[in-house]
Amino acid sequence: MAQAWAPFKTLKNSPLFTPRDFAETLDGGQSFRWNKIGESAYEGVFENIAARLALAENGLVKASLPKSINADIAAEKIAEFLDYKRDYQKIIASQTDSKALAAAKNFPTLRILRQTPAEAIICFICSSSKRITQIKQCVALLSQNLGDEICEGFRALPSLQKIADAPDETLKACKLGFRAAYLKKTAQKILSDNFDPNSLIETPYPEAKKYLLTLSGIGEKVADCILLFGAAKFEAFPVDTWISKAMANMYGLKSPSHTRAFAAQKFGKYAGYVQQLIFADIRKKSE
Repeated sequence: MAQAWAPFKTLKNSPLFTPRDFAETLDGGQSFRWNKIGESAYEGVFENIAARLALAENGLVKASLPKSINADIAAEKIAEFLDYKRDYQKIIASQTDSKALAAAKNFPTLRILRQTPAEAIICFICSSSKRITQIKQCVALLSQNLGDEICEGFRALPSLQKIADAPDETLKACKLGFRAAYLKKTAQKILSDNFDPNSLIETPYPEAKKYLLTLSGIGEKVADCILLFGAAKFEAFPVDTWISKAMANMYGLKSPSHTRAFAAQKFGKYAGYVQQLIFADIRKKSE
């Protein structure tokens, strides 16, 4: 039997989005569990919640939820997932760099999703040297093969314990390639260290990043992605191929380490949000 969905309803605590920013926030590389299902609607999973999200005419987010889950709890969690309490206009107003402000003008309502640290660790280890569509496939297979069922047709990401205990063949079947070994070793080390991934949220950025860099499959870029998208560390500045090219063209920077240092000085404690604005802007201009 197909999953039954309730009618779309505007979220009580909805942030405001432009259509382009809504699409970029959900499906621009922050998270890998959302797929477009209509003109401006997305279907996806985070934590133990499945949902369909779309924009109302006034730019507020409306959600359709499986009838089998608690709608009030799910709606509140979705608002938190969309980081509804944070004033992004205040962040933009804190910036003085003309190039950063130009990117912000093109994506004025872009937001940073509030994923769990464990989800970010799993997904961004899967992301190494892969495109978004490929990462989505790996993450979907991990959930399908090892995740707990949320409701008919939807499964959560597996726990770190399940990944640590999974047969190598099961992980390889998720099309992870060399990342399968990294993911399993990382899950095992986190468990053997008795480390709580949620502690990354409160741990200062340098200390949190230092720990992540001890884990398999996590280098500077992946660590910063985990901290920005999974722990709301807005000073984290992930440097991938897109950002390296953009920062070289915009500021003449030549290395990831130079780029990170420049960003910390130029954009301050909100460098990670500026990074996402630049990332979105450069990708859209290349299309």
